[in-house]
Amino acid sequence: MSAVEICTDSSALFSAGVVEELGVTVVPISITVDGEPFHERDEGLDDFYARLADGAEVTTSQPGPGEFLVAYEALAARGASEIVSIHLDARTSGTVRSAELAAREAPIPVLVVDARTVSFGVGLCVRVAAEALAGGASVGAAVDAGRAVGDLLGNVFVAHAGPGGRVPDAPAWALLEFDDGQTHPLVPCAGLEDAIHAMAGRVFEEDGRLRAAVGHAGRATEGAADALALALESQAHVVEVERYRVGAAVGAHTGPLSLGAFWWNVDTGPRHRPGNADAA
Repeated sequence: MSAVEICTDSSALFSAGVVEELGVTVVPISITVDGEPFHERDEGLDDFYARLADGAEVTTSQPGPGEFLVAYEALAARGASEIVSIHLDARTSGTVRSAELAAREAPIPVLVVDARTVSFGVGLCVRVAAEALAGGASVGAAVDAGRAVGDLLGNVFVAHAGPGGRVPDAPAWALLEFDDGQTHPLVPCAGLEDAIHAMAGRVFEEDGRLRAAVGHAGRATEGAADALALALESQAHVVEVERYRVGAAVGAHTGPLSLGAFWWNVDTGPRHRPGNADAA
């Protein structure tokens, strides 16, 4: 175990393989489906989205300070001397606050980082910080690298106002953007095909060489995500496209028919490591 360890929450959308590869600790966001706990790692994501589409009542709640403290104490017991704890935007969730409260009681120093982004963006912040530490960077340099990611990322996503979606003020199909701690509607869309064209167009208008990531929630939008990824790959200034799966902690809010894209400039944005396509 490294002397400096990284902790995050399950909104980062890491698959089990990526968690193992990066060596990070993930504290789960609590999810209930019709009043019963849903465990992302142990239960089927496709079943979750099917139940959501059928109208199941789904709630989420941030990890409490006690849950973070358990994670911090376990890392200290295994030999960590310091922890960097990176979490989704504090303007949308109390997760950062919970981590900060736990950090006060932790047996080793814990530096809590507000990624100032959400969903796949949080995971990317964690990846960049982990890679920086693995490359010999100081804790301060790794944290700075991770923090910079949230400000560099562009994003756009589609949420449907049918069963399971809880994005406020969204039309039946809406092109949305997360920026400055809030979700902003960009344009209404006539349907999913229209939404794909609108999403691709949003990325096409960006300057410079880009890397991108495309994710989907339920299987019903997997084909649409494939089409969006192919459209982006066809553009000369998009040098690479990776795929990810929208896990239950995020999909509980965006709905089973949601899909999204993140992008960043190759020359000014974060380094890239593929392999997140099976996130749950």
